Amino acid sequence: MQFFEDTSKVYFIGIGGIGMSGLARLFLAQGKEVLGSDAQDSSTVEELRAEGISVALGHDPDQVPDDAELVVYSEAIPEDNEELVAARDLDIPTMTYFQALGRFTDAYHLVAVAGTHGKTTTTAMLALILDRAGLDPTVVVGSKLKEFGNRNVRVGASDIFVVEACEYRRNFLSLNPQLLGITNIELDHVDYFKSQEDYELAFRELSDQSDEVLWPDDVSEYEGEVGVPGAHNLMNAGMAAALARRLGVSEGMIADSLKEYEGAWRRFEYRGTACGALIYDDYAHHPSEIMATLEGAREKHPDARIVAVFQPHQYSRTAALLDAFAESFEYADEVIVPNIYEARDTDADKHAVSPEDLVEAITTYHDDVRFGDGLENTAEYLLETIQDGDLVLFMGAGDVNSIIPRILDEGKWR
Repeated sequence: MQFFEDTSKVYFIGIGGIGMSGLARLFLAQGKEVLGSDAQDSSTVEELRAEGISVALGHDPDQVPDDAELVVYSEAIPEDNEELVAARDLDIPTMTYFQALGRFTDAYHLVAVAGTHGKTTTTAMLALILDRAGLDPTVVVGSKLKEFGNRNVRVGASDIFVVEACEYRRNFLSLNPQLLGITNIELDHVDYFKSQEDYELAFRELSDQSDEVLWPDDVSEYEGEVGVPGAHNLMNAGMAAALARRLGVSEGMIADSLKEYEGAWRRFEYRGTACGALIYDDYAHHPSEIMATLEGAREKHPDARIVAVFQPHQYSRTAALLDAFAESFEYADEVIVPNIYEARDTDADKHAVSPEDLVEAITTYHDDVRFGDGLENTAEYLLETIQDGDLVLFMGAGDVNSIIPRILDEGKWR
C-alpha cells in the first residue's frame, strides 16, 4: 500500500524516539527520502544511519530542507522548537507523530493496543502471532523485537496494521481502529490528566471511534505457556490471544507463538553478568509495573537477592504517585534510587519532590533502601557490593540503563 503519494521527502524532528524511528522506517520502506534530527546520539540513531537515513544531532533551523514536503515531529518537541518554527515559516506541512501515523494507517485494517500497562508486550505478542500465522502484518511497536531483527517495525504486505497506541495528551485519538484492545486503565501521565475520570474518558473517546473493542474485563489470563515470566504477562498474553482470535488465528498457532515469545527490548531484558550478578533491564516506571516486574523476577529467580535500581520518570509522576511507589518494592531485597529523570517537568514539579523524599517513603515499607546520589555513584556502589547470587534489576523510562555498560565492563575485572 502506498500513502502520502504526493510526498517524496520527509524530515523528522526527534527521529531517535522509539515511535518516530519506526514511522521513519515505514516512510523509507515506501521509497521516500527520509532525514531528521535528534537531541543526542543513540543506538537507534546509529541504526537509522546504517539503514540510509541521514540524522543530524541537535536542532538547527538550517537543517530543515526547504524542499521537504512534510515535517513530522515528536510529541515531546515543544511548539517553539527552532526546526519546527522554521518548517512552518517555509510553509512545509507539519504533523505530530500520531497525526502522521493516523494518516498512514487510514486505509489499513487497523488493530490498536492501548492501556496503562502492558501495551508494548501485548502488541509484540500479537505481532508475533500474526507473523507466525502468515497474516503478514505491518507493525509499529514501542520497543525493539528480536523477531523483527531487533527493530521496532515490521513492514508487511497485507492490509493488517498493528500499532501500540499511547494515551498521553490523547494522542491515540488520531487513530481510528477497526479492532482495539485495552489492557488496563490506571491513572498515569499526571502532568496532563488531572483525574482518573479524565483519564478513563480518553479511553472511552478512543473506543467510540473504534469498530470493535476488547476491554480488560472481556479478557482473562492466558492459561497456556508463555515464554516470559510473571502473572502480568499472562494477562498480556490473554489480550494478545483474544485479539488474534478476532482475526481468525487458530488456538494452536496462538499457543505455539506465545511459547516462542522471548520478550522485547527493556522488558525484563537480560543484559549479562557483572561481579557474578545477573543484570536485567526493564522499562517499568509506574507503581503497578514495578510490582509486577519484581514479582516476575522473583518467580523466575526465587533464590536470588534482588537489587532494584529504580529511577523515577518525571517529578510530577513521582509526587502524584509517591505513596503507591513506596509500596511497590515488596519483592526486592534492596532498593536504590539514583535520581529522578526530568521530562516535561515545571520548576514547581521539581520543588515538590526529591529522590530523598521517595527513599524516605519507601523506607516506611522496606528495610534496605538508599539514595544512590546520581548514576555514577550508583554504579560505583553496585560494583563494590553486588556478588554471585544477586540479580540487579534496572527500572525506569529514563537513562538509568546507561549504568549497565559501565558495570558490565568493570565487573569483568573486579
